Amino acid sequence: MLTKTRGLVTKAVNFGEGDKILTLLSDRYGKIQVMARGARKTKSKLTAGTQLFCYGDFILFKGKNWYYVNEVEIINTFHRIRNDLIKLCNCTYLIELANAVVQPEQPPGRLLDVLVDAFNIYAGENTNPEIIMRAAELKILAYSGFKPQLGNCTNCNAVSDATYFSPVSGGILCPDCEKTDPYGFKASPDTIGVMKLMLKWKLQKLGCIKVKGHILKELEKIMRSYVAVHIEKNFSANRFMDNIKKMK
Repeated sequence: MLTKTRGLVTKAVNFGEGDKILTLLSDRYGKIQVMARGARKTKSKLTAGTQLFCYGDFILFKGKNWYYVNEVEIINTFHRIRNDLIKLCNCTYLIELANAVVQPEQPPGRLLDVLVDAFNIYAGENTNPEIIMRAAELKILAYSGFKPQLGNCTNCNAVSDATYFSPVSGGILCPDCEKTDPYGFKASPDTIGVMKLMLKWKLQKLGCIKVKGHILKELEKIMRSYVAVHIEKNFSANRFMDNIKKMK
């Protein structure tokens, strides 16, 4: 039986002599494994539509153990992302994160839209790569059940404008509760404010804001710690990005 779903290729692995195994983040079926037979062959009609980052409408056949790609109606390949190493690393990290948090065959809801919006922005001319990555990262976490609590103390739930961030507790701690997590850290009010905007505003709007360097560093520290605690995975794209920064 054939079925149609809109999706984004978040992983592509060569298989056999000419096939590919895809991880597809789809609107109807969530994260699924898909076999693309003959996709690596020179004259295959599936070659373009089975590349990493390809977004389109996938016509699939559901077999006993696999989905098989029958046809791909390409919407966007986001090919310009590949021309910029920083953008490529950021997008690779976002799909690694999405693959980690989305459960197999569970519809991703707005998470898929976040990825596509981010890729559309990255494929454009004027982009602040780090702002878009941090905002998309935060939204992906929020839509997958890991939204940090920024307006109330995570321990006593008191409304607070505190800036002591506790990755383990999942957000801020008020002055009276800071001692419950000695491994948290103080962030600037501006940094917490930017995080609130990232959760509230659309990515397209966030691409226009300017953020000072020290805030970006604090955002990186907060998000790296938060992801490490709640997702418990070391992402290869982050390691590669760290190496690039060391070379500058």
